[in-house]
Amino acid sequence: MGHNELDQPSFTQPLMYKQVAKMTPVARLYEAELLENGHLSAEEIQEMKDIAKGLLEEAYAKSKTLTYRAEDWVTQEWAEIMEHDIADAVDTGIAVDRVRDLGLLITQLPQEAEFHRLVRKIFETRNRCVQEGRDIDWGTAEALAFGSLIQDGYKVRISGQDVERGTFSHRHAHVFYQDRDGCYIPLNNVAAAGPVRNFIASNSHLSEFAVLGYELGYAQASPNSLNIWEAQFGDFANGA
Repeated sequence: MGHNELDQPSFTQPLMYKQVAKMTPVARLYEAELLENGHLSAEEIQEMKDIAKGLLEEAYAKSKTLTYRAEDWVTQEWAEIMEHDIADAVDTGIAVDRVRDLGLLITQLPQEAEFHRLVRKIFETRNRCVQEGRDIDWGTAEALAFGSLIQDGYKVRISGQDVERGTFSHRHAHVFYQDRDGCYIPLNNVAAAGPVRNFIASNSHLSEFAVLGYELGYAQASPNSLNIWEAQFGDFANGA
């Protein structure tokens, strides 16, 4: 019903929320359909509700006294990585020639496609900076880092509320066509073609707890991925 539980959306959207108030919640519609089609009885539906509410109440009560160790969350995949010593660390720098080759791959947009003139100018500047080896901005440096990881066989995933473009228009991981739906992803020039995407930038919805929880699970299951959740602003980071 709004941005948070204290919100009153009818302050700013009175007509829309008059319509919302008249609507039957989706859960009630689904319940009625199940009953009407004979899939479940009223008693079975109530039992399911009671079980769900009971689980939530039980978890809420436990949360008052529950303690756990961070180590309890470690999966086998991460445990194997943690067995290594700091002495095993490798030099993560890459040769200048490789930086330049990578940069040329990720800073060229297809000439035949129609992109916003300001975005095309950004990529032209990035390309020039890579060739000259100076004045490389944040977005270019980040893309170079991502590209080098992908070349080395790792996966890169970044999610957040505006990560495709970047909150301050600094990233442009997805460059959107101006004359049709869709976008061009420069980093895909580095990633080998295959059934699994090696680079993902995914705009997420405005529900920080849910999104960060998903990304935590993704990272736990995939230790060889660079998995980033990017807070758009400080209040989102604080909540998550």
